[in-house]
Amino acid sequence: MSCGRANNILLLFLLLCTGGAAADQTQLPERFRAVYSLSQGGVTLARLEREGHRAEDGSYVIESEARPVGLAAWILRATSRERSQWRLEGDRVVPLRYFYEETGGREKSMDLFFDWEKGIAIDHRSHRRWELPEDAQDQTSIQFAIMAALRQGKERFHFSLLDGKRIKSHHYRVLARKRLDTALGRLEVVEVKEIRPPGRRHSIFWCSPRHAYLPMRIEQRKRGTIPLITVIEELKGFPRQELARANR
Repeated sequence: MSCGRANNILLLFLLLCTGGAAADQTQLPERFRAVYSLSQGGVTLARLEREGHRAEDGSYVIESEARPVGLAAWILRATSRERSQWRLEGDRVVPLRYFYEETGGREKSMDLFFDWEKGIAIDHRSHRRWELPEDAQDQTSIQFAIMAALRQGKERFHFSLLDGKRIKSHHYRVLARKRLDTALGRLEVVEVKEIRPPGRRHSIFWCSPRHAYLPMRIEQRKRGTIPLITVIEELKGFPRQELARANR
């Protein structure tokens, strides 16, 4: 599995709950950093570092880098980098620009520009273009679009994902509210499932309302295969008192 795929698994991310609890951090901080590890069958494959900040024009910029670690680094030499820029219009996440590059293995890249006035997206690398549905998202902004939907209390929702090849419809459903042991302590999380036909690969997310609904754990499952598991390792930028309460 390439690091790019590992990054995309992570970058499907999503969350839930209305943010009614006073302790919940329902908005992203001005700047944050999150580190995740990806494993399969107990073997750590990759590490993903993600940093986000709010730009001067009010848009958000999310930069991610995924690289193989440990024994996997001898086999998976590719490193992938992503940069997504989007803005909020009410509770709607509107992607503006998305850049992806994979090096060291399969050399691939894309540079998507979302022209909402013309209703099209253009890849400046391949010169391909797509007509944009109103709910179109890139591979990173989709997670923040889900966060916005969950803040509205929605339990079923969908978005159109532009992956550089085609536009696919992704559907999600809230399953339950649970408690989960994490590197940040025991947290209350919301379990969200990606709805797909039986036998198809799907993802399940455990997301923390205390941390702007960031995913604390993600499992990608397919019948007959070993699940790919992504877990939070480090998180910075959120109010310390929220982290302290979460660890009590």
